[in-house]
Amino acid sequence: MRLTAHTSGFGVSQVRLMNLLTVTRTTLFVLLAATIALGDNKTPTYQKGTITGWDTRIDVRSAGNGRTVRRRTKVYELKATDLVYEIDDCGAFQAGQFTAGQAVEYRVDEADKRIYIRRDNGKEYKCKMEGARTVEGDETNAPSDAH
Repeated sequence: MRLTAHTSGFGVSQVRLMNLLTVTRTTLFVLLAATIALGDNKTPTYQKGTITGWDTRIDVRSAGNGRTVRRRTKVYELKATDLVYEIDDCGAFQAGQFTAGQAVEYRVDEADKRIYIRRDNGKEYKCKMEGARTVEGDETNAPSDAH
């Protein structure tokens, strides 16, 4: 009895070429997946700062149809080593969970104009950066009045 390999109309060299292409594609896929996985494991670098106080202001925004909406908001001051950041729109941070003089860990995303303040559970408060000034430009260099 004679056994022959069935190649469905393909020659042996064509089968080898297909196997080589399959191995090459699989290798490239694994390398791409590893690269993506390594990129997702970036650990953010946090800096230490202090909430020096806050001020309350009223924002006026357009609501459409010629109407405006007024919103009372707190603008916090976050004193870093070289800068004092003005931040607002921080979600639960806005609800008064932080006090003047409290030390925090934060990171800055200049591209999105956001400051992320690390919470105790490892998550972050995402705050909008309203402005920044140098520490030397801070006239008092002391905490502002807390409300």
